[in-house]
Amino acid sequence: MLLRPAREGDLPAVKKILLPWIEDDPGLLQALENLFKTPSDKDLRCRLLETDETLRCVSFWARTGPDRVRLLAFGVGNGASEAGADRRLLQEEILEWTEMGIIKVKIRLPECLGPSHIGCLRGCGFIAEGVVSRMGAEPRIRLCKHFLNRTMPHRKVMDFLREFFVSMGYEVRDEGGGFGYRVRNELRRPYIFSSWHRITRSGPDLIVHPPARVLAWHELETAFYPLSVQGPKKQPLFLPMEKKMAMRLVDLPPSKPDTTQRGLFSSDPYEQTREIRPNTLIYGYPVGMKQIRRGLPLIFYVNRMGAVGAARVEEWYLDEPKNLYNLIDEMSLFEPEDVKEQAAGSGAHSGKVLAIRFGWYRPFRRVVTLEEVRRLDENFNPRRTRSLSHVLFNSIITSGNKLD
Repeated sequence: MLLRPAREGDLPAVKKILLPWIEDDPGLLQALENLFKTPSDKDLRCRLLETDETLRCVSFWARTGPDRVRLLAFGVGNGASEAGADRRLLQEEILEWTEMGIIKVKIRLPECLGPSHIGCLRGCGFIAEGVVSRMGAEPRIRLCKHFLNRTMPHRKVMDFLREFFVSMGYEVRDEGGGFGYRVRNELRRPYIFSSWHRITRSGPDLIVHPPARVLAWHELETAFYPLSVQGPKKQPLFLPMEKKMAMRLVDLPPSKPDTTQRGLFSSDPYEQTREIRPNTLIYGYPVGMKQIRRGLPLIFYVNRMGAVGAARVEEWYLDEPKNLYNLIDEMSLFEPEDVKEQAAGSGAHSGKVLAIRFGWYRPFRRVVTLEEVRRLDENFNPRRTRSLSHVLFNSIITSGNKLD
């Protein structure tokens, strides 16, 4: 997959893939044409994701303030959702918005695109805010993505949610072990009645009613990315690998980082063309199985280089290598003998390997060398997958994003 800025020659293909948006808002076409007439306008951007020289997805957005963005259109071509290209492009945009200090992104989705787009948008943290009525025209679905750049102890999640619902115009009342919430009377639409919903605790879990279901940590972390919910028994994982493998999986920090660098890859990453690696699977020695969960932070460490970036767990598998090869298509990219070397030799997971599918990878601005990590923890051993304390994890992140 290739991620690149749109060029003037792409306009016919972009118009085709964004046709439902243009039909819903004819002014969008003029905005697209203006993009190429005034390419120096940094508040209007359009990026494409293509495979085999075929346009798959289009993102077109405008900066509406110092920390706000409106996603004007998000086009998805044939086969993009099945290949995961739509979600990958949206994640890349969210990563860049995070670097830019954006705190909120809004989108108004034509109702006809709801079935094809909402799954991707919600999977990347967009929250539905309702339907916008436009007399005599097709209604739109309003969604937004909030950004919260902080680490939150799990014990404070309930208070955070209470404050968030109040800020969104909900009425909140205390209920045993939790709180109830509903839209305030003055904010309800005509002829719409709102019932009470509740969030309560059950041990370490939060339960949403109705219907009764567990509110997983990763759901909050995705909705408010880059938020990280920190629990006392859920420690980040450290994943060592050889450089050859790393170069097939992720982007590495530059050997001599530009001290004026603002974004992930250059002073203006939206002007860059770069390859997006479709494989996001890594394997290692089985450790931390009682702690692993969706959304758990990861540190990538390249042998003889240092810590190069961070990501989050999306899925994980624990099994014997031969079973992993039968279960996961991407395992064919790895040498069987190399995978076997990572199997546990004894214990409860004897003969098994841990495979992790990751997402939200962000390279550091600079490599954090082994010597630097050992100054943070003199007993640090980088030889195999291991759990990290939250203190050490956060210290490595800080070091990796600090430019001298």
